[in-house]
Amino acid sequence: MSHTIPNVGLKKVDLPGYKNPPINEVVCGMRFHVPDKFRITHVGLLWDKFRKDYPIIQHAAPVATAKGEIHVDMTTGLLLPRVWFISESDDQLIQFQLDRFYYNWRRRQSEYPRYSHVINNFESILNIIEQYFNEYELGELQPIELELSYINHIPKGQGWDTIDDLSNIFSDFIWKQSSERFLPSPDKITWKAEFLLPEKKGQMVVNLKQATRTEDKVPLFVLELTARSIGGLESKKAIREWFDTAHEWIVCGFTDLTTSEIQKIWEREK
Repeated sequence: MSHTIPNVGLKKVDLPGYKNPPINEVVCGMRFHVPDKFRITHVGLLWDKFRKDYPIIQHAAPVATAKGEIHVDMTTGLLLPRVWFISESDDQLIQFQLDRFYYNWRRRQSEYPRYSHVINNFESILNIIEQYFNEYELGELQPIELELSYINHIPKGQGWDTIDDLSNIFSDFIWKQSSERFLPSPDKITWKAEFLLPEKKGQMVVNLKQATRTEDKVPLFVLELTARSIGGLESKKAIREWFDTAHEWIVCGFTDLTTSEIQKIWEREK
């Protein structure tokens, strides 16, 4: 299925779509100014807002800012944990900590439900958190940064068997091995590139690395595309427009970086 969304300030763009994309996880989130009145007991009060749909709770290590800062409780100096509210099916979760929240979809048994599902759930969570801030007099939710990430897993056997096959997947990569070369084929590959979004709306970072799938130890290429805004966006309309632009760049960027051959395996529709 292909998707048409508004390109902010430009004409509409008809996005490519895939019947069988390699998406393993999508993350949609917001970083915001730390509420001065927040205490650890507020976490339980927030879970009450989500418990019906996200009945499982877990702790996780806090996420640092880009500068390596981790916010702590102002009174005790202790770290406040990041908490996960997880759905019964384990394929959806809300992450919350003192300065940010994320909505995640992750592949379990279900198929990727498309961007519209992700962004609608994010907006619903945002509304609930805003109401929660007001209800408990935590102050106004003030965004600093928005984030949209797509993490793709491309397992061995899906268009590649060795690193020599890298050019079968990625248009801009090739390793030409021959008897004249001194170096053998590389054992590991990593690559990173940053692209500016239009109209100074932020940047998109592309990371390529290798990993091993936990459940069956199959080698993977992991292709992660992450867009982040520069500066906070105050209105709901501006926030949604930014995410639509970020989604457009991620989808079109993914298609631009990968070959037509591998896209046939993912059943590209347009």
